[in-house]
Amino acid sequence: MVQFKKSLSGAIYMKNSKMKWLLLIGVLSVLLVAVIAFSKRRNVYYLQAKKGDVLEAIYGLGKVETDEVFELKIGVMGNVKSLFVNEGDFVKKGQRMINFENIGAFFAPFSGTITSAEYKDGELVSPQVPVLRLENLDKKYIQVSLEQEAALRVRPGQQAKIVFQSLSGGTILGRVERVYPKNGEFIARINVDTIDSHVLPGMTADVVIEVGSKKDVVLIPIKAISSGQVIRRRNGKKEKIDVVTGHTDGLWSELVEGDILLTDELLVKGKK
Repeated sequence: MVQFKKSLSGAIYMKNSKMKWLLLIGVLSVLLVAVIAFSKRRNVYYLQAKKGDVLEAIYGLGKVETDEVFELKIGVMGNVKSLFVNEGDFVKKGQRMINFENIGAFFAPFSGTITSAEYKDGELVSPQVPVLRLENLDKKYIQVSLEQEAALRVRPGQQAKIVFQSLSGGTILGRVERVYPKNGEFIARINVDTIDSHVLPGMTADVVIEVGSKKDVVLIPIKAISSGQVIRRRNGKKEKIDVVTGHTDGLWSELVEGDILLTDELLVKGKK
């Protein structure tokens, strides 16, 4: 009889413990669902459509290049007899730059700066090896490497803004002259009227190419668009709406088609 009571008490205790665990798991599950729901709610907010201007642009890193470059190479083996220039020297057109034994002298084909002088008097030079490099630092332009999608939108004549971060004086204006392929890349050449004399070939700059603009159009936030749809809240009612967009500036897109009013609120996922 005593053993039976002990067994019964143990069974009741085990049953109560199991119920407590089940209750605890249930409470934790409810709390977890509530936390997830609250977290999702916190990562959602609404923005209204607006009217305004949109400027669509392509951004890239530009590199300063020069149009006039002369690189001296010789066709046969030869010894340097006399080198008349050093790196950094400015030479005038027709000025003697170097003499080779049994080959003769070479003169500057245009006025410019010696940017490379690899050999000294008496040294032996192999054929087709660069000996001197002369560059006209007054004829500079900007070269930008583009992604394929960007290259499809860039056209000759579009305005570009060039900014050298460490150079005071603001933005330099230029225009796209041409777009062409080069060694597996897509290159835009940008001509500028004036570049500071302190800006040298090889230096880099931030480039913004303006590929399109619209004025006084309805704009919707890009973050609200998902698979060509937005979630619109109108008079407290939420509904998915198909939209077609045009120009974009990276934050807002021009609304071309879609039932969106300026008073409508559009759901945006993510933190503000």
